[in-house]
Amino acid sequence: MIPDIKGEAHIVFEDGELHPHHNLYFVTSEQWELRALQAVLLSAVTRLFVATYSTKMRGGFLRFQAQYLRRIRLPLWDSVPKTLRDQLVDAATKRDMQACNRAAFALYGLNRDEQAALGGSGE
Repeated sequence: MIPDIKGEAHIVFEDGELHPHHNLYFVTSEQWELRALQAVLLSAVTRLFVATYSTKMRGGFLRFQAQYLRRIRLPLWDSVPKTLRDQLVDAATKRDMQACNRAAFALYGLNRDEQAALGGSGE
């Protein structure tokens, strides 16, 4: 689940027992493993996607609305190597933001300069 207005991505894994209400979105996937997707959504890569499209609110908050989240481009799950899949799942499960960034940077094939432009090398 994803709250609409936040300064940073706040992506919470919920296994389908709760029903989201006002200003709370939920994401499902028939292809991507949801924990791996959570890692990508927690990463600086997602923040860049959302910041590019979102109106910035007072205090620097971003709108994590459905129309912005839909614009995030993901590779096909079948094309993600098993080791990277495992890294994504592990990073999300531990809520290790640096590990989420490292795995997302690898997923998108970002070089050091591109990683630095997003706020770090993920190290």
